[in-house]
Amino acid sequence: MPTEIIMPQLDQTMTEGKVGKWLVKEGESVSKGTPIVEIETDKVVNELEAPADGVLAQIIASEGSKVPVKGVLAIIASQDEAIQQVGVKTAPTTKVRPEVVQPVAERIKASPAAKNLAQQHGIDLNQLRGSGPGGRIVIEDVQRYIDSSKRDFSTPTSERIKVSPLAKRLAIEHGIDLTTITGTGPGDRIIRDDVLKDVEAKIPPAPFEKEVTKPPQAPPAEVEIPAERVVPLTGVRQIIAERMAQSAHTAAIVTLNTEVDATSLVEMRQRLNEKAELTGVSVSYTDLLVKIIALALRKHPMLNSTLSEDGIHLLKDINIGVAIALDENSPLCKGHPPLEDGAGGILIVPVVRHADKKTLSEISKEIEDMVQKARNKSLTPEAVQGGTFTLTNLGMFGVDTFTPIINPPQCAILGVGRIIKKPVVLDDEIVLRTMMGLSLSFDHRIVDGAPAAQFLQTISQLIAEPYLMML
Repeated sequence: MPTEIIMPQLDQTMTEGKVGKWLVKEGESVSKGTPIVEIETDKVVNELEAPADGVLAQIIASEGSKVPVKGVLAIIASQDEAIQQVGVKTAPTTKVRPEVVQPVAERIKASPAAKNLAQQHGIDLNQLRGSGPGGRIVIEDVQRYIDSSKRDFSTPTSERIKVSPLAKRLAIEHGIDLTTITGTGPGDRIIRDDVLKDVEAKIPPAPFEKEVTKPPQAPPAEVEIPAERVVPLTGVRQIIAERMAQSAHTAAIVTLNTEVDATSLVEMRQRLNEKAELTGVSVSYTDLLVKIIALALRKHPMLNSTLSEDGIHLLKDINIGVAIALDENSPLCKGHPPLEDGAGGILIVPVVRHADKKTLSEISKEIEDMVQKARNKSLTPEAVQGGTFTLTNLGMFGVDTFTPIINPPQCAILGVGRIIKKPVVLDDEIVLRTMMGLSLSFDHRIVDGAPAAQFLQTISQLIAEPYLMML
């Protein structure tokens, strides 16, 4: 009996998923448990495994399609079943429409509700003009288009107007009754030029003005820069772009930079890792910083907050998101298999929940486990949700300080620079110390400069005197 491969619900809030890359071609044999297709959500990419042995008889959802939860993606049949005998059962809500991938510069801004309504009625959003913020298409725009189409073109079948799609769109935009236009296209079909002539005829003539002779101007020089290739802005990359743009245009971001003596922290890590064979854990600077940030947030709860219309929400849980670039060059990914050629890496932000209540060993193992799952494409959306503060580390790339962008709706993010030995003045003497750069970006709508600076001071003190973490 044929087996349906359905779109899984990867978390409680998921209503649909995007079909990424099919790992098995139609007609190829599959085994139960073998990865068969990549499923993309707005946060992670997961590999969906085959639910049974057999042959991938039919792929229903093409790459790039968005499919509702429990919608049918493909059919697996036994070796002796012909593809013509495979029946596809799909609920009315599981109809798959391929997602139209727009170029980056022309991507349509539309609300999820507007997109869903447009898909239900087969409407190309390119035909609409958005009335929302920044030209965003909202559900009211789609409903107006539907109502207008019904009003203008609901003639009896025997009198149905023959009109091209472009002419129809122009007529709606200019409020023109197509029954008053005579078509000049094949079979008296109304075409674009017919509508444009009607539009021009209704424009009142401009008042006579004396012609002013202007000196000829040279046309602007057109410089065409050929692109080597275009990388589609899709999946996780698209979500990151939208969220970072939202943060930059919404939050009042201020960044504080400082340099801290990390000599004792470096020595502490070296001593801990000398006992790695005994403890079974190799502690990274990221692990140590997650613990330090969590303890500092206990003392400065305003940095562990969000802003909404009803006020500032101080969050009970301390959940630290760790920004990790997954590529073969990342120090955090040593020992893991490389990504597929051309994948270009991916940014994930796994969340260490209740970090203030966990030991260094627990934090280290949890981060290592999430990195492994991310590389194997088995990381669940829950693992990257619920963060209250974010840590991002660019020190391994030789960066000293930078301006990290807040991950909304969080209040702040800490950027960590490289660890390097420098001559400093200590007790009126010039000595060589190991220094670390820190960059704290915070939302000035929630926190003022002084409390943010005090939070950064607490972090600096815990780095300079890491034994204070034991208190």
